[in-house]
Amino acid sequence: MDTSTKQRLDPRSLEAHPERIVVADETFLRDDKMAEKHGVSKRTQQRGDRDGAPYRFFGGVKYRPERRYDQFILGSIQIRQSPPHKRIQKKRRRTR
Repeated sequence: MDTSTKQRLDPRSLEAHPERIVVADETFLRDDKMAEKHGVSKRTQQRGDRDGAPYRFFGGVKYRPERRYDQFILGSIQIRQSPPHKRIQKKRRRTR
């Protein structure tokens, strides 16, 4: 009989899954921790998925590759182009 007062984690909860998974030379960070790292909410971060943000599911939990996701963020920076210079028009004199 288990008499410990510590409650067991639900296996479906995020806390039951590791924060980092290393595969070959790529480190995958759990989606909620990646959002925390970038200072945004998980929902805001998921908007990038439609634009091709890299992710992978491990055991039903979404993980993002650190290096590739950082490159994706850098590649999505928008640069505002300056408007073209207006041509100066000469004033026309009206002739009567």
